Order: sequence, then structure tokens, then C-alpha cells
Amino acid sequence: MVTKEFEKKKSKLFKHLKNSSELTEELADEIIDVYGSRGERAIKVIKNNGVRKEEDRWFVQGREDEYEIVQNHCSCYDYVLNIVTGKAGVNMCYHALAKTIRQLLNAD
Repeated sequence: MVTKEFEKKKSKLFKHLKNSSELTEELADEIIDVYGSRGERAIKVIKNNGVRKEEDRWFVQGREDEYEIVQNHCSCYDYVLNIVTGKAGVNMCYHALAKTIRQLLNAD
């Protein structure tokens, strides 16, 4: 279940991302503070150029597969088992988070 505290931190983070043009160390720390290990994995996939946009479609490279991200929805196991059910305490898997970070930074 996503908490009000999480929503506040997420809103603040997304505002900072929108106002930045690159992924700084400070932003990376804030992402990890809000999203934990999912944030770490999202940052890693971004740094490894694992996020791409083709026309209006976003794709993120996972450990074994590439996932198409539609809005903030993903077909990975983490999204289906933990995000949708509210078990994770966050609103996105690392694939969707990586896409969102890139999108907010206008890095597409």
C-alpha cells in the first residue's frame, strides 16, 4: 500500500526531476531515498542506456527481457505481483521508474 508520506516524497522528487536536465548525484540519492532498491536499479538501467523511445513507445531493458512501458504500467513480475497488489509500498517497478525518470528529464 502506498502511503501519504511516499506520495509526498514522490511529488517532490518528480518536481525536482522536471526542473533538471540531467541525472545528478543529488537526484540519484533522492530517487533511492523514495524508491529504495527499485530506484538503484532504475538508475543503473538509465546509465547503461537501457531506456529508449521509439516514436511514442517506451522500452526498458530488464535483466532478461525488454519491457514496453505504457504510461506507468509494465508486464514484469514485480509489477504484477508487488506493485498492483500494493505489497511493494511504491507505485512503480524499476522499469516504469526508469522510463519516468528519462521522460521527466526530457532526455528522450
